[in-house]
Amino acid sequence: MGTRGWRVVGIAIVAGGLLALLASGGQAAIKVGFSVSTQVNPFYKAMADGVRDEAKVQGMEATILNAEDKLEKQIADVEDLIQKKVDVIIINATHDGAAAVLNKAADAGIPVVTLQRAVPGAKVTSHIGTDNVVIGREGAEWVAKALGGKGNLVVMEGIPGAASSEDRKKGSAEVWPKYPGIRIVAQQSGKYDRAVALGVMENILQAQPQIDAVFCFNDEMAMGALAAVKASKRTGIKITGMDANKDAREAVTRGELAMTIALPPYNIGKTGVLHARWIKTKEQPVPPRTVMAVEFITK
Repeated sequence: MGTRGWRVVGIAIVAGGLLALLASGGQAAIKVGFSVSTQVNPFYKAMADGVRDEAKVQGMEATILNAEDKLEKQIADVEDLIQKKVDVIIINATHDGAAAVLNKAADAGIPVVTLQRAVPGAKVTSHIGTDNVVIGREGAEWVAKALGGKGNLVVMEGIPGAASSEDRKKGSAEVWPKYPGIRIVAQQSGKYDRAVALGVMENILQAQPQIDAVFCFNDEMAMGALAAVKASKRTGIKITGMDANKDAREAVTRGELAMTIALPPYNIGKTGVLHARWIKTKEQPVPPRTVMAVEFITK
């Protein structure tokens, strides 16, 4: 991605698992704890599945805790993992507010690996995920070109304060000034939630008689926006998402969504477990940042 210190990894996981299997010998299994932001969103469920499956392959013990998109619960969950003295904590943070408890873990000698959402201010050994600034920038460029450089646009942001949303916002904000014919008529948070996005979009549709595109920071919001547009019987609105969830891919195939961006959550989870293993065994160096590749999905 052009950023010093980052290593680009494709969809296939690095071939290191077989070597790792030989390293355990008679030693006690490495214990990892994974705090995932939510299990409602298919993207993060796939990430948790990747952690669970790779831990099984590696002969490691994995405790997976669902924060239910609540910072307070995530902090309590991480506190619990610290008390249980797991070997490595893996986290997909709900919010930057998790930094303090992650620093507590690091100070207790427990390395921290973050997945997809970086946590500014936290003492992190390794971060794995997509480059959300680049995704925001490239997604916005796609939308701008699909509109021919002009039209009324709605931008649907994710959870305020979440690194993924803030980074996608930053990347997309670099693009809009290049297209003076594009007018952002509404920019609001759908909180990465389908039901929330549906309600937000309903209100925007009532307030805005002309909308040409809706640029959503994830598929759950895109599907919520799509439901609102369908109910309003408005046509000709290009809706885009990110994550390439199953129902979003199907909506792209039907021509209801214009585009989604395929991110590899399952492989992000698997890579997190491999990095946790390498941190403990030192059998391979662990890069501080690993960028996973993405793909644009269109009809």
